[in-house]
Amino acid sequence: MEKRDDFNIDLLDSNITGKAFEFHVNDAVFAEIDGLIDRGNIKSIVKCTSTSQGLFRFNIHSEGVVTTQCNRCLADLELRIDTTNELTAKLGDDDSDDGSIITVNHENGFLNVLQPIYEFIALSMPISLVHEPGMCDKAMMEELSKHQATRSSREDAKDNEMTNDEITDDDDADDSEQKPVDPRWEALKKLVDNNKN
Repeated sequence: MEKRDDFNIDLLDSNITGKAFEFHVNDAVFAEIDGLIDRGNIKSIVKCTSTSQGLFRFNIHSEGVVTTQCNRCLADLELRIDTTNELTAKLGDDDSDDGSIITVNHENGFLNVLQPIYEFIALSMPISLVHEPGMCDKAMMEELSKHQATRSSREDAKDNEMTNDEITDDDDADDSEQKPVDPRWEALKKLVDNNKN
C-alpha cells in the first residue's frame, strides 16, 4: 500500500495530545489499495488520547459505507461501517509495526494512519460477504440454480451407476472364488466376534 501524505500525523507536534484529525477514505483511496473493498466513502476521526512513557495512544472512529463483492452472486454489496479502535505508536530508530505498536522513525516523525484505518474497516466487515436473503442478483441466482440442478442430476446418475456396479460386483463375488483377506483384518474380525459372544 502506498503511503499518502494526506494521512500523516506529526508525532513531533508538542500539542498533539487531545488533537483530533479527520481523514476521508473515498473511492480514489480504495482504488489504490489492493484489498477486498472496491469502493467506499468513510470518514475517520483520529484523536490522540494520551502521550505517556514515550507512547502515543490514538482513538480511531470510522463511519460510512463500503462496497465489496457478494460471495454468492458477485454483484456489488454495500456495507455500513461504524467502528472504533485503538492504535498505539512510538518514536524509534526505524519504521516498524509489530502488530501492537507502530514504531515511527524519530527523524521523520510522521505516523501514516491509512494502513491502520483500512485494516480496522476490513476487520469490522462480516466474515460472510453475502446479500440478505432475496437481495442477490436475480439473473445470477437463476444461472446458479440451473448449474446446481444439472450438477445434482449428474451426481444422482453417478450414484445410481455406482450402486449398479456394486450389485454386479457382489454377484460376481458369489460366482467366483473369494479373495484372501488381509490377516490383520482377520484378527480384528476375531476380536469383534469374541466381543459378540
